[in-house]
Amino acid sequence: MSEARAESRVGTYIADIAGHLHDRTEVVVEVKVRHEVEREKAKYLRASRVPCIEIDLLPLLEESLTLQELAWHVLECVTNRSWVSNSAYAVIEAELLAEYQAWVARKSSEVAGVQRHRLEPPKQPSKADEANARYRALPDEMKRLELRTVLGLADGARWPRHLQVSVREGAQAIPSPIDVWQGATFVRFIYDPIGGREETKRFSLSQVYDWVSGRFGTSELVRHQVSVALRLFLGYLAKCGFLERHGDAFTVLHGALWPPSRPETPTCPVTPSTATAAVSKPGAVAVRRGWTWRERWPLEDVALERATDAAVRYAGAKFNAQVFVNVLYGMSTEPSEAAVKTLVTQCGGIADATFDLLKHIGVVEESWRMLRGGVEPPWRRT
Repeated sequence: MSEARAESRVGTYIADIAGHLHDRTEVVVEVKVRHEVEREKAKYLRASRVPCIEIDLLPLLEESLTLQELAWHVLECVTNRSWVSNSAYAVIEAELLAEYQAWVARKSSEVAGVQRHRLEPPKQPSKADEANARYRALPDEMKRLELRTVLGLADGARWPRHLQVSVREGAQAIPSPIDVWQGATFVRFIYDPIGGREETKRFSLSQVYDWVSGRFGTSELVRHQVSVALRLFLGYLAKCGFLERHGDAFTVLHGALWPPSRPETPTCPVTPSTATAAVSKPGAVAVRRGWTWRERWPLEDVALERATDAAVRYAGAKFNAQVFVNVLYGMSTEPSEAAVKTLVTQCGGIADATFDLLKHIGVVEESWRMLRGGVEPPWRRT
């Protein structure tokens, strides 16, 4: 693009990015963060013959990215974008379809008078295909019982929260209950209860997709949706400490069933001499971590889902996400930092992790993109 403008008006709509190519052709770029391009806007762009491409950044919403990494996803990655409107593309597509249909007709006429060879017998399914077919035919309860046996979970024991993660997109494309496909994926690629692996295990998102596709019979037509669901699930396991993530490549760090404990912050006794040295030497200064409330908050049901999701990260904490969100969203005056930490403690959480919890929910400021929708904090609505 020779020029570009953010939040620019195109007709009666506001485009995320609008600009012109070097030949002065007007183009639009939409960024998918919360939702895809509105149907009315897409219809207007197609009717106006304005080329528009949508870049899907939804899977990266909870990721902590550098500016360079974000730039790669926006400028270089070719798997996260799709056309919303492009008249030239539609013309080329129609021409290619016409050429293909003509080629099919020509080939059909060429072989019309030729005696057909005897059809080859159908290819026999492999043992892996047969095993996957038998697995898909099992009732879901049998699959759950098998997973519990492999994971060593006794009857009545609670199912791990990190193996029933409510991913925001793509789960409906996998024809299996979410706890079954997540549990099976965990067993296949991560689980190592006795630590018997001699070498560090590494795998890629494409390898996980191939296995899940064969195991659960996903369609190639929904490959993108399945990949998004798997990327979100594996990213969640990385945040829990099971994996180390580098783009779409993963390294297993922890093979046990439950997440690793968070390391405790080492404490050192302060002697009088140490305290004196700290006062006299103006070198390292402890920086207090604070926060600023965001102008817009996520809807309350979204906040509850995120708070429940975050509870897994606080090892040993019986965090009551429902009570916490109800009280937070019902406050009539802006609370102090101490008051919020007290609320977290009363709900069974860890006070020192309050900022991380609020950031995960999306109510404190530290984000590269502000919410356009959502609701105001409760004390600003009274």
